[in-house]
Amino acid sequence: MAAVDRLIDASVLAVKNSGLLERVARMAIVSVVNSNGTLDVTRNGDTFASVRMVGVFDVPAVGESVLILRGMAGWYCLGRLRANSLPRIQRGSAVTPGSGGTAGTWTAVNVTFDKPFASTPTVVATPVSAVSAGTTEINWSTNSITTTGFELRSRRTTDSITTFGWIATDI
Repeated sequence: MAAVDRLIDASVLAVKNSGLLERVARMAIVSVVNSNGTLDVTRNGDTFASVRMVGVFDVPAVGESVLILRGMAGWYCLGRLRANSLPRIQRGSAVTPGSGGTAGTWTAVNVTFDKPFASTPTVVATPVSAVSAGTTEINWSTNSITTTGFELRSRRTTDSITTFGWIATDI
């Protein structure tokens, strides 16, 4: 190992062992969003009042995880952390049933997401099963969208099932 590599390794180890990073950077939970643009946050039972927000375009909400840093003038919030397991994008397929002999009748299927979203997502669906050439027409829509699922409806001029691909995102 080269001397410079030993020096870098020793420096990194010294900073790690000093606890310096833990003294200046912490994860905390927002407890209050103050009207003056500051936050009150908690960590391990300790409250940090009037933490200033730095470069935050989207103000964190109560209950969200944030990164705070200690500076010369106090504590600063650098923004929200995506430390939860809630999804941002999900995809899948669904099949709407045939109309039971009455072509042109709306049919529907309820789709449940594998994991709930943090907020109501946007859902886009498109048919992936064959629509024969000629006069066959198909209409479809996504309805009743929630954080846990949606209703997929379709209507065909033929009495047959329709397979759809869908994607949902709360980005």
